[in-house]
Amino acid sequence: MLQMKLTEPKTITRGDVPVPKAAPGEVVIKIVRSGICGSDIHAYYDKHPFVSLPIVTGHEFSGEIAEIGSDVTGLELGDRVTVMPQVYCEECLNCRAGRYNICFSLKVIGCQTTGASQELLAVDSKLVLKLPDGISFDQGAMLEPTGVGIHACRRAGGVENKKVVVLGAGTIGNLAAQAAKALGAASVIITDMSDSRLELAKKCGVDHSVNITKEDLPKEIKNMWGDSGADLIIECVGLQSAIDQAINIARKGSDIVVAGVFGALTTVNMGLVQDKELNLIGTLMYTKEDWMDAIRLVLEKKIVLEPLMSAHFPLAELGKAFLHIEENPDTALKVLIEV
Repeated sequence: MLQMKLTEPKTITRGDVPVPKAAPGEVVIKIVRSGICGSDIHAYYDKHPFVSLPIVTGHEFSGEIAEIGSDVTGLELGDRVTVMPQVYCEECLNCRAGRYNICFSLKVIGCQTTGASQELLAVDSKLVLKLPDGISFDQGAMLEPTGVGIHACRRAGGVENKKVVVLGAGTIGNLAAQAAKALGAASVIITDMSDSRLELAKKCGVDHSVNITKEDLPKEIKNMWGDSGADLIIECVGLQSAIDQAINIARKGSDIVVAGVFGALTTVNMGLVQDKELNLIGTLMYTKEDWMDAIRLVLEKKIVLEPLMSAHFPLAELGKAFLHIEENPDTALKVLIEV
């Protein structure tokens, strides 16, 4: 079968590899769609702190069940499915507490194990979720980043009736902002340096947008929400400037959730964190609850995914897909791979 592997920075190598077989407890999925994530882009430049090359990328994907191993129940050949890409032990302290997204030995399909940039993939059946009628393969491949946004909203105890600022209007920022609205936030501001990304966020139903190169964010927050400011800030950029901004604009006693992937070591003004009594909270991936809510909210059209789908490329042209993202940083939100 065809496999496309990231072998060196900015180098995708085509290979012909054996078709996988389903071991006990596994299914083989015929990949139909996979999405290129911001994490994949970090890996493409060999800048991801937790991904080492060579790697077959692809942790956002959907497809059909092509083979079923022994000891698998609840799945049938031809089922339309998506996959939660977390390989976890089920035995460590965090797994036993239901926080398998931060398993002590966590590996992620497409990051530390072989991903979906190939025609077929064998996965543990416990990770497989059926796609209901009304969810397309394109949408199925985007449930993963949707779950990321939902989980980020939950990390500070939920968003209901809160005023939320999302820094960064890329795919994760857009979906975190949409998730905040869908989960009951009172009002949401999203920021970016790109007018096109901010316009897209508004089309997706986000309340307010601020271009930080043209407008003063603290002033805009005060104009919209008064002196009480934001209850929650979700950082979705992964740059020094963004975490600085989050801490500077945070009101005393508020929460900052860090969703961005930082490719370089970053300094934090701990003096302000201490003086403002801020809660600085990390967020990693999601749990099954977040995925089920992602499916529900997409079906209810409270989160819309189609406006973020900016291009499709065949699997054999995966390198061209990454080049397209490199050449169109403002407008290439979610590039999907057709297998």
